[in-house]
Amino acid sequence: MALPEQLQKEFIAEFKREPHIVLRAVCDLTGNDGLTWLACDGTMLTCFTKPAGGEFSRHDYRIAQATSLEVDAVEANLLLRCRFPEAEFSLRFPPAEGNTLHKLVALLPGLDTVNTIRPPSVLTPHLVCAGAVFALAQSDGDFAKEELDWVVAHFGNQNSFRRAGAWVSKNGFALLLKEAKRLLSPEQLECVVLNLVELGFTDNHLSPEEVTMLEQWRQTIGMSDKRYQLGYDALLAAATLNVMVTETADGANWTAMNLLCAALLSVIQHRPESAERRLKALERRIQSTDAINSGQTYVEQMGATDLVTAMADMLTPAQRRCLLANVLHEAWIDGEPPAPVTVYLQQLQNGLGVSAADFEAEAGVFRQLGDNSLFREATAKR
Repeated sequence: MALPEQLQKEFIAEFKREPHIVLRAVCDLTGNDGLTWLACDGTMLTCFTKPAGGEFSRHDYRIAQATSLEVDAVEANLLLRCRFPEAEFSLRFPPAEGNTLHKLVALLPGLDTVNTIRPPSVLTPHLVCAGAVFALAQSDGDFAKEELDWVVAHFGNQNSFRRAGAWVSKNGFALLLKEAKRLLSPEQLECVVLNLVELGFTDNHLSPEEVTMLEQWRQTIGMSDKRYQLGYDALLAAATLNVMVTETADGANWTAMNLLCAALLSVIQHRPESAERRLKALERRIQSTDAINSGQTYVEQMGATDLVTAMADMLTPAQRRCLLANVLHEAWIDGEPPAPVTVYLQQLQNGLGVSAADFEAEAGVFRQLGDNSLFREATAKR
């Protein structure tokens, strides 16, 4: 989502940079009929508010000075409650803005203030996972925006993420590894490693510090080189979206990316309860609504079977690998895929000429990655 053009120009003129969080509330700043655009660059929160029949006014707030930023579900809306020294207000948003709202809330407190949070006295499997994520995210000293997106998607309000971070800051990474071996099953330990690899790839590369930390995890839990490499290669293939856009003498060719969007939409459409959320996630990843629209046209005009045939003929081996990894990821991201998705995956395997053994091995990576039990507050060993 982007600010209206005039508001965008005003924000850039004031702060000399573009906002990286933009939201649209369905009320004015007093909570009455109207609308409010929120724009945030990570430091300042600007509210462009307009009562019904009125004109826009602007109000700027410094995130670091907020005493409260909270999101609650109220009837059919999400409610953002903000409290600053100079003002207190609540704004209503449609449920589809949930992830972006939590991303905004995550800015308070910042990672540099996690040491002010009281750490838990004991760890649970959930907190071990949260602590592992915190340790990797801050290992290179740069908590990237893409990593924040990942944390928001997995931890929601992030209370446990920050509490676990406080535990790691106090007790150290070595003790976290010992607690992980004590509390988690072998499958859960491997699930943590896969999630850490995916997190590391969110900003398109693994830093030397992240590579070192991942190797410490692998050695501590006794994960074989073969199993680790399988997961690493599958997640790298999913993250390497640049292979889906090729440069030609006539400019960038987005055909492969359009086909990728079509393949993902073929999965997303069979989970209507999460379709809007997944479409937003796809748009954030590829930064192109045109590719999504083209993909939707492919789906509507060709159907799944013909579409798979076209993919096999039009994609390079690297593009086929990237597409398959992303589709498998999407299929298991919310648990076991529904029956129509399972049928589609079989068509994809056959159409792309992937052996049953290779397909099952890669599917196993994303099946394990899609187990979200470790991200819940209460979780038992399997």
